[in-house]
Amino acid sequence: MIILNKKKNNWMLYPIGSPKDALNSRREPEFIGTLKFSETEEEYILNKYIVHSDNEDKLKPPAEAVELLRSQAVFLASRDRVMEKILKSLNIKTRHTRICPHCIYEGYIRIINKDCSYKYHDQYICEDCADETIKREMKLRRYDSASFSNFKKILTRTGELETVLDVLSPRFDPLKHDDLTLFDNVDVDVDKIPDISISRLKVPNNFKDVLIGSGDFNLLPVQLLAIKAGVLRGEDLLVVSATGSGKTLIGELAGIPSALKGKKFLFLTPLVALANQKYRDFKKRYSSLGLKVALKVGGNRIKAKNELNVHDGNVYDADIIVGTYEGLDFILRSGKKDVLGDLGVVLIDEIHTIADEDRGLRLYGLINRLRSLFGDAQLIGLSATIGNPKFLANSFNMKLVQYTQRPVPLDRHLVYVNNEAQKKHIMRRLVSREYHRKSSKEYRGQSIIFTNSRRKTHKISNYLSGKGVNVAAYHAGLSYYKKDKIERDFGRGRIAAVVTTAALAAGVDFPASQVIFESLLMGNNWISSNDFNQMLGRGGRPSFHDKGLIYVLPEIDNVFDNISEEAMALNLLESDLEDVIVDYNDSGVLEEILADICSGSRNTLESFKKLYKNKLNNPLEIHINELINSKMIKQQNNGKLLPLKYGQAVSKSFLSIENGRYIKNNLERLDYLKQYKEKTYIQKKIKKPKNKKTNIDKINTKLKIKSIAINLEPFENAYLPPTIHKQISTHLKVNFSTRLFNESTLDIINNGETLTKIDKKFQETLIKLQIDFMRCGCKEKPFCDCLQKGISLFIIEERLKHKDPYEISEKLYKKYTIQAYPGDIYTWLNNLIQNLDAIKRISQAIGNKHLIKHTQTIIEKIEKG
Repeated sequence: MIILNKKKNNWMLYPIGSPKDALNSRREPEFIGTLKFSETEEEYILNKYIVHSDNEDKLKPPAEAVELLRSQAVFLASRDRVMEKILKSLNIKTRHTRICPHCIYEGYIRIINKDCSYKYHDQYICEDCADETIKREMKLRRYDSASFSNFKKILTRTGELETVLDVLSPRFDPLKHDDLTLFDNVDVDVDKIPDISISRLKVPNNFKDVLIGSGDFNLLPVQLLAIKAGVLRGEDLLVVSATGSGKTLIGELAGIPSALKGKKFLFLTPLVALANQKYRDFKKRYSSLGLKVALKVGGNRIKAKNELNVHDGNVYDADIIVGTYEGLDFILRSGKKDVLGDLGVVLIDEIHTIADEDRGLRLYGLINRLRSLFGDAQLIGLSATIGNPKFLANSFNMKLVQYTQRPVPLDRHLVYVNNEAQKKHIMRRLVSREYHRKSSKEYRGQSIIFTNSRRKTHKISNYLSGKGVNVAAYHAGLSYYKKDKIERDFGRGRIAAVVTTAALAAGVDFPASQVIFESLLMGNNWISSNDFNQMLGRGGRPSFHDKGLIYVLPEIDNVFDNISEEAMALNLLESDLEDVIVDYNDSGVLEEILADICSGSRNTLESFKKLYKNKLNNPLEIHINELINSKMIKQQNNGKLLPLKYGQAVSKSFLSIENGRYIKNNLERLDYLKQYKEKTYIQKKIKKPKNKKTNIDKINTKLKIKSIAINLEPFENAYLPPTIHKQISTHLKVNFSTRLFNESTLDIINNGETLTKIDKKFQETLIKLQIDFMRCGCKEKPFCDCLQKGISLFIIEERLKHKDPYEISEKLYKKYTIQAYPGDIYTWLNNLIQNLDAIKRISQAIGNKHLIKHTQTIIEKIEKG
């Protein structure tokens, strides 16, 4: 087989072997020949035949070329009437083919057709050459090689290499080319499940009237599947379907009829904000049916400006109880299950929390306690993000109801950006474009922008606001009323977007049509697959929008933890949901065994062996003996396990066994404060004894109580303000965290050279910070905990001076140039109250009235402010 390809005025000859399997096969020619023709008045004559091989050119007789061409199948790489005529005159048969021009440059021949080639500058080149061209351009533009797969998808879809190179260009406009940034579509299949009217349900008529009056006319697909699975017949169900698909109503279809018959409906959720929102919704929706709704979240006991003071309601008289996992579990751990009365239906929202490192085992324990204590109650778990739903359903003996379709279609886009400036510019245009669109239901398009820090929520929000886009920063550090106003304004379509942190994703309930991932980090970790899917699932609501839009904006050459953001974007977009697995760690198992004994749900070794069969790292007897030796439980002669007062105090306080021991041991230590002799932050507060016989610990009891509470959970959310952070970053040419207690930050602010690089007014406040908190004698200074615990004590002392969280925040900034959001101070003070409650309970268990009195005094003062 010979290929003839025209090069200027000559023709190149390439013998490449047998025609068999030649298509799209890269072959090296046996040699390369050049055919030169001269033109006479009547014809073209082959007058030169040159063979190029082994780095030398040999002149051969033209007749030899003619003989070679007659002996093999000859293919012309381009149509040329003159050459066709010449070959015909020489009695040489020819056919036509297409070869890759780029392969020829490298000394190879590849025969191609349109099915295995791509258009490039009015030519077609083979797949390998197209791939290599893309890879070279990617390397030039500093793209991660992992992104090649996405560009290959675009190449395959369009068939044009030039288009791919346009996308790679820094001048590419993603908003003008949605078809090229589109990663995939998640469509909706509406044909499989028929529409069934709510009016046909076998539930009380007054309940149906409420549902229809709220706009629920027909059952959504997952709701119909739940009906078929027996939700109205009392079946325990695990319902897994996308956000916005109507899962919550499934629980109401079971719970409200049950409540109307006198059996309580319990709605459990992981977050106080979600519980409070659902409490308001249920109260508004079902009060007309004569149902009483109560809230059980533990309450927010700190009185403060612009914060919601949540009080738990009367659970005993309520028909519907909305609570957090811990709020409800407190009742059980206190041994007061009777206040829940006749429990009919328990709805566990966000049941995938069971995989959470900190709270998962507690939720697992709570579900089993409910199952044991209320055997007749119907349990319904809800989730949008479970990779192994069958396994989880089997674990709790639930029937699985799974609906994999989304309620509205979703377009997922991947847009590469070169830098922060370009990213912000694109976000502004995306948000503005979406806000000026209206759905068929007449709702504006609104956006949620996820980023990785509170500082960036404000930075992005300020930029967009400065460009005339009405947006708001939204995070846990804001006051309740500020967050509530943003939620209301968003719900009324008054703002185009909220900029929030990935960490708050589960708590954000905004009806957004567009979700933008400004960052793929959640704090200092990459977003997990489940979190990513949970967050993007917020794009598009069936009652508001026709379609949801997702934009992922990885920054080129942005690497974290040895993984590029480009690679992580593709990993997440291509990922499946992760399996939900309970972590049966020793510490958590000890806490749950104690909680079960205190609740009365289990009290024998055999019952625990059945529950934890093949799940524990160590034999169950080791855990039981540890609780007995710690004097938290006792075992009667008949083998029955009973809680002791100390164990009840630890369990009710949701303490780990280790923290319970820490409190008890240190409350009983007479020399507790002596360990702080090197600590600047606490030495200033220790009162000196009047004589050597005076017990210093008794004089400083309140300080001891505060110190124990701080050690359990010090304040974390303190930051360097942007002004100082920018000055230090610029002058020292380093990138470091804005979090004050991060090791990189501690190292820098403790460095004398740092002080010389910033404005004098900031120098003074940092020096003040060092003098007050960092002049300790700790060997690990500045990486000791003195600064963090010192700031924590400062907040407590200011609160005891009747300061509001907002005033404490202002004073921290004014005195030390530390940024701490009022909402974070408020939340921490509430958590501090919980730890002080734990100290008080353990003081009661050990019978120390002196400690009880002082702890109660501190609690009351911090609560009232």
